[in-house]
Parts: sequence; structure tokens; C-alpha cells
Amino acid sequence: MLNVITPLQETKAYQSIFAEGEAKGKVEGKAEGKAEGKADDLKRLLRRRFNVLPAWAAQRIDTASITQLDAWLDGSFDAPSLEGLIGGERN
Repeated sequence: MLNVITPLQETKAYQSIFAEGEAKGKVEGKAEGKAEGKADDLKRLLRRRFNVLPAWAAQRIDTASITQLDAWLDGSFDAPSLEGLIGGERN
């Protein structure tokens, strides 16, 4: 009997694992892009509303979850101040 070595990339197991990883990467990339877009929109809106966006506020926005960004976006028109919306500067 002749032993034939199949390249790893051609095995069903490899292809299945690769496809699963690729799909997971696409989902994660899409979520990351969505968060970045919301953060950019929120920063733009807050600059327009409060005339300035301190570095601490931009950093907090850039590291926030999508849920938090949505909450800040929803409250951005009613907040009395930037600090009232996202909290004050933390030392």
C-alpha cells in the first residue's frame, strides 16, 4: 500500500478550524469597527455640544463598550455638562 501524505491545509480538520477562526475574526472585526464608529460619532457630537473634548474624556470614550457608548449617545442631548454625562476626570 502506498502512503500518501496530505498537506495539512488540505485536511478537513484544518479547513474547518480555519473557517471557524475566520468567521470569528470577521465578527470581532465588525464589532470593533462598530465601536470605533460610535466613539467617533460621540466625540464629534460632544465637541459640537460642549465646544471642547478634553483628552481624558476622549480616552474614556475610546475604551468604552458599545453598550456604554449607546447610553452616552442617548444622553448626550440632555446632559447638563460633559462631566454629567460621562463623569469627571479620574486621577
